[in-house]
Amino acid sequence: MKDYQNDKYENFFLHLKASRETLAKFAEFTATAVAAPGVEALIAGHGAALATAVAGLRTDLVTRRGQGGNAQTGTGAEQTAFEAFKTFIQATDVKVLRPYFFDHADEEKTYYPDKLSGLTQAPVKARATRLAAYVKALQASPDDAVKAQGPAAAALLKQYTKAATTKTKARTDLQETLADLGPGARAVAEALWDVHTAACYAHRRAPQQARRYFDYASLPKRVYAKKPGTTLQAG
Repeated sequence: MKDYQNDKYENFFLHLKASRETLAKFAEFTATAVAAPGVEALIAGHGAALATAVAGLRTDLVTRRGQGGNAQTGTGAEQTAFEAFKTFIQATDVKVLRPYFFDHADEEKTYYPDKLSGLTQAPVKARATRLAAYVKALQASPDDAVKAQGPAAAALLKQYTKAATTKTKARTDLQETLADLGPGARAVAEALWDVHTAACYAHRRAPQQARRYFDYASLPKRVYAKKPGTTLQAG
């Protein structure tokens, strides 16, 4: 148990893996619990600082939403790129592939293994794979007219891949440790730690009572920094 003591003496709130929204809701639960009648003064005394920190984080959330937010921007870009690719697929189907299938019906599955709708209505998780297979089929076609659609399809695939990567990164950013969520999240984590340590002392003879101030069930498992001493960075 090399890090047994570190596990007990570090602010684990600084290493949560949660979105700003999840953290805000978690902290709001604590702020409400701390403000309840009958809470010991040692614990209640940290309520104002926590409420202020939560309000700051909520302001950050509103600002991000007003600006579109990374996740929303990424999602919109991915969908826009897919719609552009879908328009190309539908036009190519009518103008090029359907005439080709008239004499080569047995080759339709080469381009549409899941039918045309398998491309135009592909679920997000399957889009990249199915679109790449479609482009590859066009590029390898023995028919000149079909093969001629390859370069345009490849360009659209490149645009889609870039947009989809941006979306994935945006989603991941919201799920990273609080080190990537900015000073507002750090302030909330510090205020939560103050309540935690105060509650542990106030209920030191019955420590389980300290848990009533925190909705731990709403959080994912805690994640520690990879290197000892790693702290939250403003972002």
